Amino acid sequence: MKAPYPHPPQDLQRKWELGRFRSDSPLISVTPDLTLLPCLSLFSSITISESPSILPWKISQEDFVENYDPSVLPSVTYLLYEIKWNHRRRTWQRWICSAGGEHAETYFLKDVYRKLRSNPFVHCSITCYISWSPCGYCCQEIMDFLEKMPNLNLVIYVARLYWHKEETNREGLWNLENIGVSIQVMDLPDYSYCWTTFVDDEDKYEDEDDYWPRHFSPWIMLYSLELQSILQNIPSCLEISSDENYTPVFSLCVEDEEQKRALTSASPY
Repeated sequence: MKAPYPHPPQDLQRKWELGRFRSDSPLISVTPDLTLLPCLSLFSSITISESPSILPWKISQEDFVENYDPSVLPSVTYLLYEIKWNHRRRTWQRWICSAGGEHAETYFLKDVYRKLRSNPFVHCSITCYISWSPCGYCCQEIMDFLEKMPNLNLVIYVARLYWHKEETNREGLWNLENIGVSIQVMDLPDYSYCWTTFVDDEDKYEDEDDYWPRHFSPWIMLYSLELQSILQNIPSCLEISSDENYTPVFSLCVEDEEQKRALTSASPY
């Protein structure tokens, strides 16, 4: 049974019972032969918003916590981004959420075009932090957009990979990387940066040590290794399934020596 990836929902009030953190092992690690990692199980609830939104203000703490935790599989996509102009010190930041209809990346491209259309040759850098990686169709849209903006540098950080076994999605990410777009899985410093930059100050944790991303490391590792398999054009190694309680189960399976050598050299831990 497939895990609940964020296809546009039929019922916008539907809730996914997914989760926090539970591990079958007290220690998650990668063994030298990378044959298999312990399965990871999790559960929590995500409520789908009723309509897409583009807001210039900071994202709420609750939305960030629920949608950027890589150990859960929410059914919406959030996209945080900032534009830095080479000739300005000030950056421009926004966030976008899409709960149905067009994907968040499509709204993002339209929004950026409105901002930059007066000077499509301006030198600037855009950094995106997306809760799900772009699908193959969105990757093509991004490539078409970059052709019109030759002086735009794009960096994409993702919290998790969207339908990572589908060939069109893998090919889309590979194509983006090969035209110069940097694609990475969000690491702990990226979560901290988003927390201080994009999350609303109101009702934040008083003590920064209460912030929660430390348990993300196993999932960051799994998604990082799978992204490397995509960018190096080798077979998928990440399995995501569901148990009888619809709880997502993650595992890393490596079947040949080429995968082992590639993933061992690519391991972020």
